[in-house]
Amino acid sequence: MRTSSLRLLQDPTVVVLAAGHGGSDSGAVNLPHKERDQAIAIVDQTADLLRSQGIEVEIAPHSEDTEKSIQWVNRNFGFGDAWVLEVHRDSASGLSSDDASRRCGIYYGTSESSKDVGKFVRNAYILNGAHPNSWARPDTASRFGRLGWIRQTRPVAHLLELGFMQGKNDDAHLSWLAKIASAVIFDAFT
Repeated sequence: MRTSSLRLLQDPTVVVLAAGHGGSDSGAVNLPHKERDQAIAIVDQTADLLRSQGIEVEIAPHSEDTEKSIQWVNRNFGFGDAWVLEVHRDSASGLSSDDASRRCGIYYGTSESSKDVGKFVRNAYILNGAHPNSWARPDTASRFGRLGWIRQTRPVAHLLELGFMQGKNDDAHLSWLAKIASAVIFDAFT
């Protein structure tokens, strides 16, 4: 039985995952690695890990860009039905390899309840082995000033940043990031 301590996550019965930069958008690039491809790998592995723990998971079609993914979510889910998470890799220069590989973040919406989820996830990242510099920020702190994924989806929505493209990019590391994501989502959702 689900018993999330987070008010915003007490009603949803399904987790919906979407890989950031779907469609033809590659996202950040650290040749030969592309954010889109890595986000897809992480989403697929995270979904499998969550399902093995009894969590109902849906995945937005990887072929859709962000706008079409939002439309897909809104056609299939309403507020209170699902917790929707878009998964990204971050990009920056000047970070140590450890920081770039292990720093994770979450963007949250404008409500205090959404912020509570963000703070919980940040702490859970660190407890599960992410870098101590992992963060939680309002979507207004993004370089875009607001994030459509959070503002335009009907269900509760957050955006996860899992490591930096300038850090490790091998399959073992992507699997490690999927394990962190699944642990954090499970902890928050249940």
